[in-house]
Order: sequence, then structure tokens, then C-alpha cells
Amino acid sequence: SVSASFLDSKINLNEKRRVLADKIDLQYYSSETTAQLTHKKGEAGFKYKDEKFHLYGTGFGDDFMQNLFSMSKFDGGNLDFSIKGGLDKFSGAAFIKNTTIKEFRLLNNVLAFVNTIPSLVTFSLPSYNTKGLETKNAYMMFEYKNSIYSITDLLLESDELDILGNGKVSIAKNSIDMMLNLKTDLGSAASKIPIVGHVIFGKDSIATSLKIDGKLDDPKIKSMIAKEIMVAPLNIIKRTLLLPFSVFDR
Repeated sequence: SVSASFLDSKINLNEKRRVLADKIDLQYYSSETTAQLTHKKGEAGFKYKDEKFHLYGTGFGDDFMQNLFSMSKFDGGNLDFSIKGGLDKFSGAAFIKNTTIKEFRLLNNVLAFVNTIPSLVTFSLPSYNTKGLETKNAYMMFEYKNSIYSITDLLLESDELDILGNGKVSIAKNSIDMMLNLKTDLGSAASKIPIVGHVIFGKDSIATSLKIDGKLDDPKIKSMIAKEIMVAPLNIIKRTLLLPFSVFDR
């Protein structure tokens, strides 16, 4: 068997994305590689054998997230994730709770577009540029194959606005092709909408749909006829992510 430890390390994924670690422990025994990583209160485990891997992490903070997700900044919050499969084909889920999202290029473009359409005024967030979007829950389920992430379920849940979506993203090709559904509670804001061509009214909410495509770091936004986008129930995500971390202990 072989083992090694590294302190205060960085794993560079590309020029802009990196994994921070206070400590990394590596083990190799009988054709199986395992690793444990810690960063502040976050813990992650990795297991690789027979060309299959399982990666799991819980409790990672905003500094870790900002380095991992290069196109957004975070203030506070916790990240949990679970990914498994082969190196060329895998699936996973990520769950972020109680964070403020700032300078997120996709969200920037969505809100800038919303502000140009009179019928979508109720979906605008005037405080976003200065305060960011306070997010109670954000999660994503995805599958990866042929350098493309197929996002089956995406949710950003906040007091002002919920964003649901699905589609395809390629980091390698810097491309995105997604449909987003914006939803907000009914209330006094509904009375401010002069035109409702792009908006549908539900029992307790207002919704509209947007088409997102083009470059991942500067996507184009187009309004669509509003429709529902189905996402997996949050409890399914939590069951996936709340697997015991001890499964990676040797």
C-alpha cells in the first residue's frame, strides 16, 4: 500500500477554477485509490476502482465555492455534492443553502433582459447589483458525457424569485443551451404589469420562461411563451446528498 498527505494545497481544474484544500490524504491499496480532503469545515471523500469513481463532499463554504465556480461570487452558505460514474460519463448533484449569489454572469444577463421588457417588470430585482441574490436553496442534478453537462434539474430558491431550469452546458466549448422558468409570488407587483404576453398567472404565483443560449460566459436571453419546467422534489436531492461521509473511511 502507498499513502501520502499534502497541506495547504490547490488542485487546478483550469485557468479559472481550482479546488482549495487545507489537507489532502491519499491512499492506494489493491488497485483501489481513495482520498480525503478538508477545507475549513468542509470534508470530501473520493474512491476510484475499476475505472469507476465516487466523489462526495459536505459543508464547504463560500471561499471554496468561489474558487470552484469561477463565474460567480458567494457570500456565506454551504455546499454539498455527490458525483459518481466513470471518467467519461458520470452523474451528480450539488446543493447550496443559505448563500448570497453575486456577480453571476448568467443571472446578470437574465435580470438585465428582464429589465428591458415591460411585461416582465415584476421579475426584476433592483437590489441585485448592490446586494446580490439571497438564496435559501440552490441545487442542480446533472449528467456528463462527451464534454457536455446535461442539467436535468436546476433550482434557485429565494424570497423574491424562484428560478427553475434544465438544458445543456459545455465548459470545454464555452456554450449553453437552457430553458429557465422564473416564478414569483402574486401580490401588489402583479398590478404593475402593463402587458402580460410573456407571463402566465397561477393560483399563487406569476411565471415566465426564458431561452438561454450562446456563450456560457456571456449568454443570450430570449423570452418564450411561459410554461412549467419540472424539477425533482427537494427531498430527493437531500437524500442523494446526505449519504454518510463515513462510507469513504478506510
